[in-house]
Amino acid sequence: MQQRPTLVLVDGHALAFRAFFALRDTGMSVRATGEPTYAVQGFLSILLNLLRERQPEYVAVSFDIGRTFRDDLYPDYKAGRAETPADFHPQLERIKQIINALNIPIYTAENYEADDVIGTLCRQAEAQGVDTLIITGDTDTLQLVNDYTKVLLANPYGKGNVSLYDEAQVRERYKGLAPNQLADLRGLKGDTSDNIPGVKGIGEAGAISMLNEWGSVENIYANLDKVANRYRSKLDGQQEAARFSTHLATIVTNAPVTLDLEATKVHDYDRDTVLALFSQLEFRKLVDKLPLSSQVSAVQVVAIPQTTNPNQLTMFDDATPPSAEPIAQSGDYQAVTTSEQLAELVRILTAAERLIFDVETNSLNLFSPVPAKVVGIALTHTAGCGWYIPLGHRSGQQLPIAEVVAALQPLFSDPQKAVVAHNGKFDMSALSLIGLDVPHLSFDTAIAAALLGKRQSLKDLAFAELRDADDRPIEMTRIETLIGTGKKQITMDQVAIEQVTPYASADVDMTARLLALFMPQLGAIPAVREVFEQIEMPLSPVLMRMEACGIGLDRAQLVQQGQVLGQSLREIEQHIADFVGEPLNINSRFDLNDLLFIRLKLPTANLKRLAGTTRSGGAVYSVNAETLEDLQTHDQSGIVAMILRYRRLSKLKSTYVDALIELINQQTGRVHTQYRQIGAETGRLSSDSPNLQNIPVRSEEGREIRRAFVARPGHVLMTADYSQIELRVLAHITADPALVEVFKTGQDIHAATAARLFDIPMDEVSKNQRRIAKMTVFGIIYGISSFGLAARTALSRTEAQQMINGLFAQYPGLKSYIERTLERVKAVGYVETLFGRRRYFRELQDGGVTGPRRSAFEREATNAGIQGTAADLIKLAMIRLEQALIAGGYQAKMLLQVHDELVLEVPEDERDAVAQLVCDTMTQVYPDLAVPLEVNVETGLNWDQLQRWHAPA
Repeated sequence: MQQRPTLVLVDGHALAFRAFFALRDTGMSVRATGEPTYAVQGFLSILLNLLRERQPEYVAVSFDIGRTFRDDLYPDYKAGRAETPADFHPQLERIKQIINALNIPIYTAENYEADDVIGTLCRQAEAQGVDTLIITGDTDTLQLVNDYTKVLLANPYGKGNVSLYDEAQVRERYKGLAPNQLADLRGLKGDTSDNIPGVKGIGEAGAISMLNEWGSVENIYANLDKVANRYRSKLDGQQEAARFSTHLATIVTNAPVTLDLEATKVHDYDRDTVLALFSQLEFRKLVDKLPLSSQVSAVQVVAIPQTTNPNQLTMFDDATPPSAEPIAQSGDYQAVTTSEQLAELVRILTAAERLIFDVETNSLNLFSPVPAKVVGIALTHTAGCGWYIPLGHRSGQQLPIAEVVAALQPLFSDPQKAVVAHNGKFDMSALSLIGLDVPHLSFDTAIAAALLGKRQSLKDLAFAELRDADDRPIEMTRIETLIGTGKKQITMDQVAIEQVTPYASADVDMTARLLALFMPQLGAIPAVREVFEQIEMPLSPVLMRMEACGIGLDRAQLVQQGQVLGQSLREIEQHIADFVGEPLNINSRFDLNDLLFIRLKLPTANLKRLAGTTRSGGAVYSVNAETLEDLQTHDQSGIVAMILRYRRLSKLKSTYVDALIELINQQTGRVHTQYRQIGAETGRLSSDSPNLQNIPVRSEEGREIRRAFVARPGHVLMTADYSQIELRVLAHITADPALVEVFKTGQDIHAATAARLFDIPMDEVSKNQRRIAKMTVFGIIYGISSFGLAARTALSRTEAQQMINGLFAQYPGLKSYIERTLERVKAVGYVETLFGRRRYFRELQDGGVTGPRRSAFEREATNAGIQGTAADLIKLAMIRLEQALIAGGYQAKMLLQVHDELVLEVPEDERDAVAQLVCDTMTQVYPDLAVPLEVNVETGLNWDQLQRWHAPA
C-alpha cells in the first residue's frame, strides 16, 4: 500500500507563545543590539528540526489575526488573560519574516482562530489523500486527531520535549476519551485559559467519567435522570451553559480557507536571504538545521567551535561519523610539510608586522589526566591566506616538532611584532606543551568581542560580523564535519592533513578579518580600550601560568572521604527503605513523590505539577531543594531532612570528590583548572574542569574537600581575601559621606548600619540585628524588594520595607546612585565600571522589556558597576602581584583566584616577605579609591586549616 504524503501544519501563535514563555527567563538569545530573539529561536528550532527529521512533502503555518466569531458570541471569551508582553510582538513579526523567506505559505481567516484554519486545512488535506501532522503548543488541537491527523505538542527546550499524539495517546492521556469528545470535556469542566465557563461544580475527573459512560454533552442531558446523583444536581439547569461552552470549545473545520497543496509543497527558498536574516539575528547555530536548498552558499570555511566543555572532542549524544567530503576554501590556504616550505613561511612572517596564530589539539582540556597533544599550528599575517603546519597527525608527511619550534620561536619572541589570536590563552598554553614560548600577546579578538558587547565564538562572530565579496555572511564549517560525533567520533590527530589545512587556516584568516574590524571599534571607546590593554590583555599570560601550575591534591584523603560519603549515603538509603518497608530509589522523582505525598501525605498546594504518574497512580510534583525545605516544616518523620542531606552528600561525592580524583593530571599529580577570562558578564573570572570557585565551605563534609588541597613539601598555601570589596566599591561610587566614614574609621559596616537602623549604640547590636542589617545592605545593591528581604530575614513585609527605607535615609547616596544608574542605562544602554568596562543592557534602553524581566534587568544594572569594578580591581591585583613576585625574585606562585580571594603556594622561608608583598600590592592597587582596601591573609598546609597571618613585630 502506497504511503500517503504528509502536510505539516504549524499553529504559529501557539508555538510562538510557548517558545516565548518557556525561554524568556533563560537568558537565551538576545541580540547584541538588545533585540530579544529567544521566542524566534525556540520557534525556529522546533520547526527546522521537524522539517529535517520528518521531511514532509507539504508545510504551512497559520496565525491568529484578531477578533473572532467566539468574541462576538461571548464577549468574555479569553477575558482575564494577561496583556501580551511588549517584547512578544516584534518577535512574532520576525517569525513571520523568516517563514516568508523560507517560502512557507501562511494561512489566516478573518473572524477565525488559527485552530479553526488548521482544522479546516487538515480535513481538506484528508479529502485529497494527504495525512496531516499539526505542530502546536496547545492541547485544544488534540480534538482534531483521527486516522489521518496527528498532533505534535512541542516544547522549545530541546530534544525529547515533544509528544506525538494519535488516537491511542489521546485516549491514554484523557483516560479513555476519544479526540472528538475533548470539546465536550471542555464544555463540561470549562477552561480557565480561554475563560470558557463550563458547568459549575464539574471538574475534569467527573466530566471524563460521564463522557466515558454517555459519550457527549447532548447524551448526558438526554439521560440526565440516569446520571450519578453526585453529578445530576450540578448539571441540572446548566444545559445551555454546557452546550454553549462546548460550542465555544469546538474547533471549526469549515472556515473560509482553501488548501492549495501545490503552494504548500516544500519549496526551494532563497538561502542567501535566510542567511542574511540569521546573521542579523545571530542565529549561526540554526544554519545547520536549514532544509537543503539548490542554492548553497559558495562561502564554506571551517573553524574550531568555542566551547567550555572539556569533553567536547570525545563525547556527544548523537553518533555521526565524520564527513568524507573535502572542505571548500575561501582563502589561499596551504599546508607546510617540508623544510623549504617552512623556511619560506618564516621569511614571509618575519617581514610582517603581525603574527596571527591558532593551535589544533586532540582535546580542549590541555591539563586533563591524559595530557592533550598539539596536532598542528595555523599561522598568517593578513586576511585571505593561511598556513597550516601539521605536527601530530597519525599519518601524512610532517616536520619534526623540534625543527618547527626552533624556526618559529624567533617570530613569537620578536618584541616588535604584534602577536594575535582568538582565545589566545588556550593557544599559548598549547604551544607551551611543545616548548614554544609566547612571551606576549598583543590582541585577542575573543576578549575584544566580549568588551564590545558581542558574542565570543569565532564561528558566531564570523557569521554575524563578516561578509564575503558578495556581501553574504560567512558560514564556517562545523567541527563535526571533520571528527563526527558520538561513538564514531574521532580526534583531530586522526583527521587527514588535507582536511585540517583549510579548517585551521580559516581560523587565523577569520581572526585577521575580525582584528581589522575590532581595532577601530575599540579605539572609538577609549575607556574600553584601556580596560582591554591595561587589564585583560596583561591578565591572559598570568592566568595561563596559574593554570599550568595547578594545585596539589591529597588523593588518598579524597578516596577515603569518598568512601565515608558512600557509607553515609547507603545508611540513609537503608533507613528510608526500612521506613517504607521496601527498597526505594531516592533519585527517582516518581518513587520520591509516592513517599512524600502518598505515604507521608505531605501537602501539595502550590507545588508545580509535572507530566506522568507515580507507580501507585499518584500525581507527580517537582521536588527541588526549595520544595523540600518548605515540606520539611510539615514532616514529623524526619524523612524530608534525610532526603535533603542525601542530596547534599550525593552532590559532594559526585561533583567534587569523585570528579576531582578523576581530574588529577598523571604527569604533575595536580589538578589544573581552566579560567574563562571573559566568561561572566560582570567581568569576573569563571573556572571549570574542575570548577574550583564553588568548593563548599559551610558543611564539615565540604571543608573536608578543601582540606585535600595541599601545598607541596617545604611550602605553605597562602590565601589573600579582599574584605568587603563590593561594599567598599559601593562607598566610593555612591560617595555617600556616612558610608565612606564607616570604612575610613575602620568600623564594622554591618554593626554600624544596624546601630543606625535600630537607633541603638553599636556595642548593643545583637547578632540577629547585624544579620538583618547585612542582608538589607546586600539586598539593596542586588535590587531586592521588601518581599524578598522579608523572606530572607523573617521580618514582615512592612518591617522589611521599613529597613529599606531606613537604609536609604541613613545612606542617601545609595538611593541617588540607584536612580542615577537606571536613568543612565535607559539613556545609553550600558553600565560602566570605575575603569570603563561596559555591561550592556540594551533591553532597558529600548523599553521593549516589561514586567518581571525588566525588574530583573534593572536589578542587574544596579549591581553591574559594583561587581564589575570589584572584578577589575582583583584582576589588576593579579597582574601587579605577579610582576612584583617576579621582580623580587620570589619562588612563590599564584595558583587560584576564587572571586575576591587569591590562593598562592609559597616556600616556607618566603612566607612573611610574600605575605607583606601581597598585602601591599592588593591594598594599593587603586590608591584613588575613597576608602581603604583591606586584605586578610591566612597561611597553612592545606586550604581549609589556615591561620591568620600577622606581620612580624
